[in-house]
Amino acid sequence: MNVRIGKSDDFKKLDSIQKEVAKRLNDKGSKQWNYILDGVEEAVLASRIEQKEVIILEDKDEVIGLAYLYEEPIFWDESLWGDEKIEGVYYLHKVAINDAGKGKDYGNLFLKEIIDWVRIKEGKSIRLDCKADINYLNQFYPSAGFKFVTVRKSGYFKELYSDFNLYSYSISQ
Repeated sequence: MNVRIGKSDDFKKLDSIQKEVAKRLNDKGSKQWNYILDGVEEAVLASRIEQKEVIILEDKDEVIGLAYLYEEPIFWDESLWGDEKIEGVYYLHKVAINDAGKGKDYGNLFLKEIIDWVRIKEGKSIRLDCKADINYLNQFYPSAGFKFVTVRKSGYFKELYSDFNLYSYSISQ
């Protein structure tokens, strides 16, 4: 198992993984990542790779998953969490495991690797959010050690189209 920063030559594979996951979610009735299927996320992915904010999970040199990991909160984070940059706080987004890795505990392994990554970088905590009505994620994150912080109800700010649960992992745990 290896975790590394994504590079520009990883783009096609990473884009493909995001689209696999978006299709999987769509097939389950969730429209949350449908914009990825339309190619809207491609420019964001390329930018995040360039900014070295994409973490990749590999197994035997095969890319299994990716996640966005930011040291600077984006507008979405500032809106949900209600604060600006806090030194040592990382924001985790778009955790995605490819179809071949589904059901093989890669998600849990990936989160552990990301936690170790942030620990090595001397980070203090990791924050994430997920839709409140996605039960498996709201069971998965606490099982990986993330603590529920609060729920932001739809309408909390104008872009919030659903209720979102906020989770945090304290590196000193």
